[in-house]
Amino acid sequence: MDPIDLDERLDRELRHLPRPGAPRTLLPRVLAATIDCTTGPSATGWLTWPLGWRIAFAAVVLLLAAGGSVLLTAPPPAVRNAAETAGEVATVARVLWEAMLQPVATYVFVLGVSFTLACALAWAALEAALGGASHR
Repeated sequence: MDPIDLDERLDRELRHLPRPGAPRTLLPRVLAATIDCTTGPSATGWLTWPLGWRIAFAAVVLLLAAGGSVLLTAPPPAVRNAAETAGEVATVARVLWEAMLQPVATYVFVLGVSFTLACALAWAALEAALGGASHR
């Protein structure tokens, strides 16, 4: 038997079979499950954490706040040096942007928009020429 004939025969036979249905008890069980879910506690967040975790979290927040306040009031020399270095790096980056990248960025942006529009136009032309999308 030819594979195409076999496929057609199988399709015909499968179409004649009755569609399987859901059991009659499915809908009441689903409704009961959703009602049970909505009656339970729906609170989420920090107050639902175990007490030990909440205490540990509060301690970590307090330690971070204390450390931040110490750094803000009297920064050590390493922090001051890092801040100065970061300022110098920012200055160099700004000079490079203004001198080298900014003049080119506008042209690159315009070129990118032009290529995008050209691709969209080519896609529309191909779609019109080929008759649209296939609906098979």
